Amino acid sequence: FRDWLADRRCREQILLRYQAETEVYWHDMMAGQPVLCYGGEREKAQKKVWCDWRVEWSPWGSFVATFHQQGIALWAGPEFTKKVRLPHSNVKEISFSPNEEFLLLWRGAMGPDPGANDDTAVRIFHVLTGQCVRTCRTPTVCPMDAQAAPGGAEWPLFAWSPDAKFIAECTDSRILVRDTENFELVPDEQGKRNGLKFDNLKTFEWSPKDNVIAVWTTEKDNNPARLVLVEIPSRRELASRSRTQCEAEMHWQSEGDFLCLQVTKLSKTKKRLATNLEIFRIREKSIPVDIVTIEDVVKGFFWESKGSRFAVLTADEQGIKPRLLIFSLGREKTEAIAGFDLPSNSFNRVVWSPEGQYFVVASVASASGVTSSGDLLFAGLTSNNNLEILHKDEHYMLTNVQWDPSSRYVITAVTQPMQNDSYKYSMEAGYALWTFQGRNLHRQQKEKLYGVTWRPHPPSMLTASKQKEIRKNIKQYSKKYDAMDDQAKESARQAFKRDRESKMNDFIKVLDRLKDWKAERVEENAWDEAMEAFDSAQGWTQEEQTIEEQLGVTEELISG
Repeated sequence: FRDWLADRRCREQILLRYQAETEVYWHDMMAGQPVLCYGGEREKAQKKVWCDWRVEWSPWGSFVATFHQQGIALWAGPEFTKKVRLPHSNVKEISFSPNEEFLLLWRGAMGPDPGANDDTAVRIFHVLTGQCVRTCRTPTVCPMDAQAAPGGAEWPLFAWSPDAKFIAECTDSRILVRDTENFELVPDEQGKRNGLKFDNLKTFEWSPKDNVIAVWTTEKDNNPARLVLVEIPSRRELASRSRTQCEAEMHWQSEGDFLCLQVTKLSKTKKRLATNLEIFRIREKSIPVDIVTIEDVVKGFFWESKGSRFAVLTADEQGIKPRLLIFSLGREKTEAIAGFDLPSNSFNRVVWSPEGQYFVVASVASASGVTSSGDLLFAGLTSNNNLEILHKDEHYMLTNVQWDPSSRYVITAVTQPMQNDSYKYSMEAGYALWTFQGRNLHRQQKEKLYGVTWRPHPPSMLTASKQKEIRKNIKQYSKKYDAMDDQAKESARQAFKRDRESKMNDFIKVLDRLKDWKAERVEENAWDEAMEAFDSAQGWTQEEQTIEEQLGVTEELISG
């Protein structure tokens, strides 16, 4: 299922969905453009359709999931052969467990929709066996916003724990956590199987690495808003904080080492005031909290992947002084390490590379339909925490920015939703490939482009110490691949040279045929006599003139 990882040239794969086509490409630097790997040729030969609607990678890239009216099909292997069919008609959304063991399918009906009471609206399948292990109706609220009005937030309706041992859903006052062995509720201290009760529940999120849930409840009457960290399955409360007159968002760091509670203070008239970034150090004893105060309006908060730094986009109240701020968590406190005045207030996203250090600041079209200017800033942080702006560019009406799993390349794209044939993005639909420094490698327009994504990688099997050793001796390991790159470049040069020589030889053959044809008809048509008569009539004379110019004089002393 992971054969693509053994590619000798260490190429990444790209999945494209456009018009009625679904295609997988190799990202080939030597070819100068993506090279088709598989585009459903087998299905086309059998007069079948590889994908009816959407298509997605599984979290580790082992499978391609294609949407069909009858359900979901999973494809894998070097030839992308069908491995399993999961029947469930009219699937709207899917959710793989993080370890790819389970796949959840949802028909897509909430609230007053007639299908909301469908007892089989949700089905969970075991991926390898294709067995349905649980069915249920659609939850009443979404974990991303448990207080959203009907028709608001819809997906995801379920949240998997990072090890896939648990799956959680919620009501407006309870979090229901089930184990994935029998899909029964996790029992409390008395052995009763019930949910975790939280009045005025707003949202909850799993830690990316641990079975810990961060819960945010809103203020109501005399009860303040609260952040609670709960360990599962013990239900032990690890930490809690209370706040009043505020709005808040939670942001987990990719390794679960830190949690940021972004708290915006509100006046009595609900006007937004200063923002506090409360950084919880999850791995330290008693979970201490650092507080960073931002006086300007915070437009976005973005953790560095696998790191202890984060970026914040800010603007003044008028929105005319946009800034990028970078902070680093030291051993004792959180410090500001860099600041940069952005050239435009359209920037609204910071996308860190999977390995950290490098990032792209982008102007991305919002879900509400606001058009993007497509401004791009490629930047990075040195080991000394110095900010480097590597390149500035644009991709007009940009909707997607994604790093490849190796942190070497970036895809930017203009895509359109499949639910409607909107002409809003039709003229600009397409994608571009960039290096991490911002050098453009390839651009291509694609009419009705619905999606373009890199193939994910599974977690590394190397230990952290081994990965550290490889990074330390990267030059030693890279010699092999540098030699392969040089060989591939030389092969490409030789192929180009052979092709050029072949075309040149073909052209010379044409010239020779014309020369022979002319020689055969010179005497017949008296072309030579006509040319001599023409030259003599012109009265041309040949003169030779020599021009000498002194370019310079150098004097050298030669000692005897």
